[in-house]
Amino acid sequence: MGGKAEYKSAIRSRRLIRQAFVDLMQEKNLEKITVTDIVTRADINRGTFYAHYQDTRAVIEQIENDIIEKLLEFLGESHYKNFFQNPLPLLLKISKWLEDDLNFYKILINSNGSEQFLVKLKNIFVNYMENDSDIQKHIKKTPEFLIQAHFFTGGIINIFQVWCRGEIESSLNELSIELSKIITNNSNLFF
Repeated sequence: MGGKAEYKSAIRSRRLIRQAFVDLMQEKNLEKITVTDIVTRADINRGTFYAHYQDTRAVIEQIENDIIEKLLEFLGESHYKNFFQNPLPLLLKISKWLEDDLNFYKILINSNGSEQFLVKLKNIFVNYMENDSDIQKHIKKTPEFLIQAHFFTGGIINIFQVWCRGEIESSLNELSIELSKIITNNSNLFF
C-alpha cells in the first residue's frame, strides 16, 4: 500500500514542478528560472525537487522527452505511415492531444527558447518520413522528397505555432483539415 501512495506522491510532485515551471516560463526566460523559483511556486521543498530532477534544465528536458515520446508513439502507429496520402488522421490526433493540455502547450510553444525544441520536433518528423513512411525508397532519396518533407514539416509546425499565438482564428480541427488539404494537394510527387 505504501508503494502506491509513494507513486501517487511522486506523480503529484512532478506535476506540481512541471506546472510551476510552465507558469514561470510566462514570466521569465528559460535560462533565468531557478530551482528556488520552482520550489517556491510549486510550494514544495528543495529535497522534493531534487528527488525528481537534477536541475532546471532536467525539467525542460523531461517535458521535451515526454512530447517527443508521444509524437513517436503517434508516428509508430501503422495507419499513419501513408502521411502524404492521408495526413488528416495524424493531424487530428495531434490536435486532440494538444487540446488535452492546451494552455501548457501554448505556453511551451510561445516561450523563449522553444525554437530549438521545435527544430528537434521537425527533424524527428522528417526522419520518420525518410525512414519509416510507406513512400518508396527510390523516391525518399531524391532532393525533391527532402525539400517537400522539410517544407511540409516546417510549415505544419509553424502553423501550429502561429495558432498558439492566437494569430489564426479557427479550431484545431479546422486547422488540421486545412493543413491536410494543402498537403494532399501538393504532394503528388510521391505517388
